[in-house]
Amino acid sequence: MLFVQTGLALAAANTNPHEVSVHNQAGDCGSCHVESKQHLKEELLESKNHQMDREVYKADGVEMCSGCHNPNDGHKVGIKLDFEIPADLPLGAKNKMTCLTCHYTHGNMKSNRPQASVSFMDRMLDAERLQKSYLLRRNNADGELCLICHNATGGAK
Repeated sequence: MLFVQTGLALAAANTNPHEVSVHNQAGDCGSCHVESKQHLKEELLESKNHQMDREVYKADGVEMCSGCHNPNDGHKVGIKLDFEIPADLPLGAKNKMTCLTCHYTHGNMKSNRPQASVSFMDRMLDAERLQKSYLLRRNNADGELCLICHNATGGAK
């Protein structure tokens, strides 16, 4: 898997731009942020529970993420929600769902437990997938995150 940022090819295994610390500042902060500040702390920069400030980003949470990630590979975004969702799941302008509604931007890609729902085959054949956080704002091992917006029968609230 390869992340591409502003012309640089960064190998995800060694230099994940989402994992920022004083020892790993591989990402180009200026590709997403209005101002590039150096992270000077020893520990990993963690943004999971921080309130999102849209003013610090150069683009919205769809345009910004699609610079590296294929927007067709995940959940549909840009949808205007007409119901309340919890404050820790920030919406973009005009109550639209963005990538940042369910994902945070910085943190560890590894987890000590499954964060995303996994199939029976994943459990048997892809142990590495079980340890990925997917930078989810909430646990979703049993669909908890999805059920905030989707009812148990599969439709939107």
